[in-house]
Amino acid sequence: MVLSMEVAAVLIILVIVVTVALVLASAFWPEPEQDQEPAKSETGAAVPEPPAGPTTLEGALVAQLISGEISARQYRRAVAKLAARDDQRQPVRPPTGLV
Repeated sequence: MVLSMEVAAVLIILVIVVTVALVLASAFWPEPEQDQEPAKSETGAAVPEPPAGPTTLEGALVAQLISGEISARQYRRAVAKLAARDDQRQPVRPPTGLV
């Protein structure tokens, strides 16, 4: 009985040591180097790179705010005007029948 408990304890310790070793090995295993070939779509055509700069007005305003071209007050005013314009162009109405 005592011998079986000792064997079980050794097996548990062995499992823990192997698990820790595998976790450490996977954490520090080097990534395989990937060739820098252009991405291809399913048809074989090259996939275009995403644009480097902002593509929306909100993105342009954030970029200007981060770079210091506009102040936080100017940013808030511009976003408020943009929201008002969007509300006029595409008003959001609550669904009917829910209230």
